[in-house]
Amino acid sequence: MATASFDKSFVVKDKQSIDQIHQDMANPRHIKVKKRDYTAESKRGIELLKQRLSDSETC
Repeated sequence: MATASFDKSFVVKDKQSIDQIHQDMANPRHIKVKKRDYTAESKRGIELLKQRLSDSETC
C-alpha cells in the first residue's frame, strides 16, 4: 500500500488507546535488518537453475 496517498483523519477518544499510543511512540520497536550477500545468492541460484536444467535433459 502506498503510504504517500494515505490521507485519513482518525479520532481516538478511548483513554486506554491514547495512553497506549503515547507509550508506543515513546518506546518504538527496533527492527534489525539482516545483511544479505546478493552476489552469493545469485551464484547459488544460477547453480540450482543449471542443475535443474541438466536434470531435465536426461529425462
